[in-house]
Amino acid sequence: MIYKFLLALFCFVLFPFQGYALEPGEKLLYEKNSLYQYISVIDDTARKERYLRNQKRDYSQGGMSLTAPGKLLLEYTQMSFVSLAYLDREPKDVLFVGLGIGAMPRYFHRYYPEAHIDIVEIDADIMSAAKNYFYFKETANMKVHINDGRMFVKRTPKRYDMIFLDAYQNDDIPFHLTTVEFLREVKGKLKEDGVVAANILSSYRNKFFDSMVVTYKKVFPHLYIFAGQQSRNFIFIATAGKMKRSEESILEKARKIQTGKKFDIDLPKIASAYEYSTEYEWSSAKVLTDDFAPVNLYKYQKSDAR
Repeated sequence: MIYKFLLALFCFVLFPFQGYALEPGEKLLYEKNSLYQYISVIDDTARKERYLRNQKRDYSQGGMSLTAPGKLLLEYTQMSFVSLAYLDREPKDVLFVGLGIGAMPRYFHRYYPEAHIDIVEIDADIMSAAKNYFYFKETANMKVHINDGRMFVKRTPKRYDMIFLDAYQNDDIPFHLTTVEFLREVKGKLKEDGVVAANILSSYRNKFFDSMVVTYKKVFPHLYIFAGQQSRNFIFIATAGKMKRSEESILEKARKIQTGKKFDIDLPKIASAYEYSTEYEWSSAKVLTDDFAPVNLYKYQKSDAR
């Protein structure tokens, strides 16, 4: 009991309530300082949408239409499913690192009900919010594991056809989930020719964007980058196989999946419209490692600027 009290006191000091004044038409349903972050659930009554937010108004960790809760509302969640076109088979084992509101795993489970889906989420309060406010439910084939994503990846004996990386604390990816060492562990948990899809904020809000690109390129044979048109999100598709996918083959596969699964998103449109050049070279960017913390990178960038 004393331990829990001290831990709660520490979190209160570290994460004091950071709520903000609501805009007209917004309704606060829930807020809490979890062990890791400030969490709020807000309804936009005009748009009939619900959001999971932190202290920053312009960034949502998840969003849902109240009139169509089963659909994918946010652009990056729709974009992430283009990764299916890079897999040469039906996915049987899938891992999501980061739950959010549970929109992506729930959507995946809807179209691939036979697939076994593991979800690892460090924050139990995020899972509670997903279940209580965003209709997320575990099933026999879809289970949540409360754990640190890196620890889960390191210790799980399973291998996966697909791994989705979408773990954020506020609006930053925890640094230990960005390094070359972590990505090598992720690659080691893929089945042959497996696929990784990662949600990455653009350089507008992510000063380590270029370094994230070169870090992924250091680990994976091929990296494909898709840029959101309405959002500031990029989707990195990293493949473990030796074969490089052509634009034509990806578009053809997206069409086949769309026809077979009858997605309510336009997968061929995503495949054809969102591809971002993978030919850029970031020669001055530094590979992210466990020993090269953000403060070191920031100093490096400042010295380059001089």
